[in-house]
Amino acid sequence: GLFFPFVVIYLRNLLDTKVHTRKDIEDSTNIPFLGDIPHAEGNEKIAITSGARTSTAESFRLIRTNLEFMLAGSRNNGEGKSIFVTSTTSGEGKSFVAINLAAAMALSGKKVLLMGLDLRAPKITKYLEVSDSKGVTNYIMDDAISVEDLKFSTPEIKGLDIIASGVIPPNPAELLLNKRVSALFDSVKKEYDYIIVDTAPVNIVTDTLLVAEYADLFVYVTRANYLDKRM
Repeated sequence: GLFFPFVVIYLRNLLDTKVHTRKDIEDSTNIPFLGDIPHAEGNEKIAITSGARTSTAESFRLIRTNLEFMLAGSRNNGEGKSIFVTSTTSGEGKSFVAINLAAAMALSGKKVLLMGLDLRAPKITKYLEVSDSKGVTNYIMDDAISVEDLKFSTPEIKGLDIIASGVIPPNPAELLLNKRVSALFDSVKKEYDYIIVDTAPVNIVTDTLLVAEYADLFVYVTRANYLDKRM
């Protein structure tokens, strides 16, 4: 009887393979840890605004500062820096992080573009509750469409330009190998200080790996109490 509680605890720890804390990540990798984003009560998609003082808003300000430190030494010949946001699987908050990171960058006075590059399961227009518009896939498939034709903004995030992923294609991997993708990044890097790119989860499809060459830095999102540590 004395050992029963210890047996229960041991079995629970043995069977519990979820990521719970920062330590779970740091024990498994030496990748720099940018910050924690606390669970936000409510359904607000934009957690950071100019006057927001919530713990979630402050966490994005800290991540913004840490990213600026990490990118400070990189040389891009005066061009903007592209930050790709990805995760292991869907449902980890990747798009939420991309949107709010872009908002945080824009609030700091930088010229920022938020781009949707998850062509299979686009979330940006849905999260921002705006109607679907022409996006990356339309640009790739139609040479008559310019980058300027794709841009839109939302009053919720002032000073931020957005390009959606566009119509969902039957062949996303093949589209991402198109030379128009390179032209798109060449264009936006000349115009913006930061390009925040919402990409596909890397454990599900190869899409993000196909466009990794255009990234100056990857932000990898892991959701606590959700992702299996073995992944």
